[in-house]
Formats: sequence, C-alpha cells, structure tokens
Amino acid sequence: MISIEIFVLIFCVVLLMVLGVGSMRLKIPRKVSIQGIDDPNAVEAYDRASRLPQFRLIRRSFVKKLGNYLIKGSVTDVGCGPGYLLQTLAKELPNIKLVGVDVSKEMIEKAKANFDSQGLGGRAEFKEGSSEHLPFKGQTQDFIVSTGALHHFADPTLAFNEIYRVLKPGGQMLMLDFRRDVPWFFFGFIRFVQNVALRIMGLNALRRVNEPTGSLLASYAKEEIREIMLKSDFSTWMVEGKLGWIYIWGRKTGALNTRKS
Repeated sequence: MISIEIFVLIFCVVLLMVLGVGSMRLKIPRKVSIQGIDDPNAVEAYDRASRLPQFRLIRRSFVKKLGNYLIKGSVTDVGCGPGYLLQTLAKELPNIKLVGVDVSKEMIEKAKANFDSQGLGGRAEFKEGSSEHLPFKGQTQDFIVSTGALHHFADPTLAFNEIYRVLKPGGQMLMLDFRRDVPWFFFGFIRFVQNVALRIMGLNALRRVNEPTGSLLASYAKEEIREIMLKSDFSTWMVEGKLGWIYIWGRKTGALNTRKS
C-alpha cells in the first residue's frame, strides 16, 4: 500500500505538471474571423453577453486605463458594438463628445436603442463604417478607442493608418483586445464559457458563430502586434501585454500620413 507521504508527493508532482503545462502560452496559427455581426439573433446574443459582469469589469478596467491619458474634445469608439463602453464614458466624461463607429448596421441600431433605453439619447453620435474606411475627414478626431475589435479588422495595418489619418496632431488612440498567445488554462476557460456557460444561458447564436473562441483564435500575439505597429504610420506607440489581453497605445506626432523610415 502506498504511504500517505508518497501519495502526497505524487499528487504534488502531478499538480505542478498540470500548472506548468497550463501556464505555457498558446502557439497556434491565427484563424481569420468575421469583421461584423449582421445576424439579428447573434447581435441580440452579443448584446446580452456584453451585459455580463465580467464584461462590465473589462470596460471599467479599460476606462481606468484611459484615465492615464489626457482626454479632451472627443472620444471615438471604433467597433463600438452595442455601445456599452460609450455608455460608461458618457457617465464618466460628461463634457466629452462621443462617437461610435461599427461596420454592422444592426449593431449601430442596437447601440442607439441601448442609449435611448438609458435616457442617453443624443449623448453620442453613431456612424456606420469600417476600420479601414472611417467616416471622418483627416485630422478631425481627438482620441480613438477600441475594445475587442482589432481581431475583426480585415487589414490591421491599414486600420492603424486610417486611425492615424483621422487623428488630430497630438491625438491618441488606446485599444484593448484578446491576445492569441494566452496560457493554455485561459484558452480552456474560454472553451468552457462557449461550450457550457453560453449553452446554459441560452446564447446559442454566439456558439453558432464560434464565439468567443473564434475571437481568441483570430487575435494577434504580442510580437505580431509589435510588427504591425512597426509597419504603421505611428512612430510613437506602446504595446502592453497582460494575461489574456493586450493594450495598444499610440499618439500622432507628425503631419498627416507621414511615415517613419
């Protein structure tokens, strides 16, 4: 019979092996995801999921991060989805002009309805447009934000150059997105959410479009983001990697469409 000491030793070794493997970061090829959600059922499911406590916490963390930068004039959310980040900003920044942009007409309509339901109608302007073709003239935007949308952009370098184009000199951007090189245990958690939690909650429309796993697999690793930024028009930028997500900040320091060498 195995003694208790040997049993404990074996258990500890197995636990350390599991933790070690689970903490190793994922290394798999990127899988392209859809850029916009047009299916009404998927839009409704995405809207419901966005109201969950964990997404509220992510938005609060992003707004806290945003507080590290000088905000004045306007804030434009690219890939605004159902508009919950803008709702938070509307309450936190009452004197700032807010604009939401999304490639999906259905998402824009949902965002407008959500603002109206909270008595915030007219507090933000919403425009339909893609990240590669923003509906603004050059040098007109003060601060651009984006959360959970970068992995959907058809051409991230072109999107960053487009953001650079519409920013005023000195204007800034701040993005938050998944990072594909997450630890294995984080990937397992995302799979659990999709296959178990969403099923229990009745959000099968998201499961049919392979979310949130599809978004994670379509996201970029930290080093890939750095390579994209090096190719962009931004010369002043920073990439900050976290456990399962990544922050990207940039500031327009030169003239319109001035590329660095």
